[in-house]
Amino acid sequence: MDLSTAKPVASRVVRPILEIDLPFLDGLSLSDLARVTSEEFDSYRQYRTFMRSRLLELDDALEAVDSQVAVERVALAIQDELNAATAEMHSATRTRALSQAVLGTTTAVLTAVQPEALQGTLAISATITAGVGSLWPAIEAFADTKPRRKPGKWHYVWVLQKKAPR
Repeated sequence: MDLSTAKPVASRVVRPILEIDLPFLDGLSLSDLARVTSEEFDSYRQYRTFMRSRLLELDDALEAVDSQVAVERVALAIQDELNAATAEMHSATRTRALSQAVLGTTTAVLTAVQPEALQGTLAISATITAGVGSLWPAIEAFADTKPRRKPGKWHYVWVLQKKAPR
């Protein structure tokens, strides 16, 4: 299912949280990538812990009375951390050890989706893939057939977008 050109649309079961350019290193050999990964494992673990804590905050923020403000606070914290990581990666590509690497980015949208709507839609993903529709309208249509759920957990999906030609 190609979601690279379809942006999530806000609804009662889908909440776009943050759109940002995610950094990645391109042009590394497999051995260099393995070396960087092992040398930077502590940084990875710290970032993973940061993201887990922010996603836990999002569960509460999405159910808050003033949810948009609460979600925006979490989104800003994630954006700040990603910007810092991008700057560190950019600096690293200027070192001799990573001189062959290029810092690339891909646009991504962090999206919260109610679990029942996502699971139900993915169960019929063959129909979506066959060209009947796209994921986001299908999620909304599936949710419209189900009763409203009680507040609770959300599923979080990073939707990677293709960059538009410049």
